[in-house]
Amino acid sequence: MKQKQMSMPGRWLTVLALTSALGISTSVLAQQWRVPAAQEFARTKICLGEMQQPLQVELADSSAQHARGLMQRQSLDDDAGMLFRYQQPRPGDSGFWMYQTLIPLDIAYLNADMEIVKTFTMMPCSSQDPRRCRSYAPGKTYQYALEVNAGFFAEHDIRIGDRVVMAADLDTGQDCDDIH
Repeated sequence: MKQKQMSMPGRWLTVLALTSALGISTSVLAQQWRVPAAQEFARTKICLGEMQQPLQVELADSSAQHARGLMQRQSLDDDAGMLFRYQQPRPGDSGFWMYQTLIPLDIAYLNADMEIVKTFTMMPCSSQDPRRCRSYAPGKTYQYALEVNAGFFAEHDIRIGDRVVMAADLDTGQDCDDIH
């Protein structure tokens, strides 16, 4: 016997009816999302675009580090940032948000060749409901994301097409020209 499939609006009405019957409001569901625990991050240097001075970045490699990112930080040094590295390319409709992030940030989405494919300036989200925080999705596949202080990209003329180069081997006093 063929089972009748419920329409999409019918499914949502069923879900809403069940949550109402169970006494679960959508605000309670939102409150169940918790800020991830503080993480330890390895650090390295990167060169970005035509900049001479390398940036000191924290590396977010694990799922827990990706989830925590720069949440609840009060500040970020001028020559610092966080580089999110993913094992596999991420779809362009998955992005970053600013829930529980206190400082405005620039973000650059990078493809597998570490070339910038999209940038945004992201503002903190003051809502206690994470669903009310904007998602900044690049609309293009990416494998890395770099967050720095807001205004950094404009100040240093960083643009789409610029590349990030890992520069961990630079000694103190060396600049990005020394790796070319």
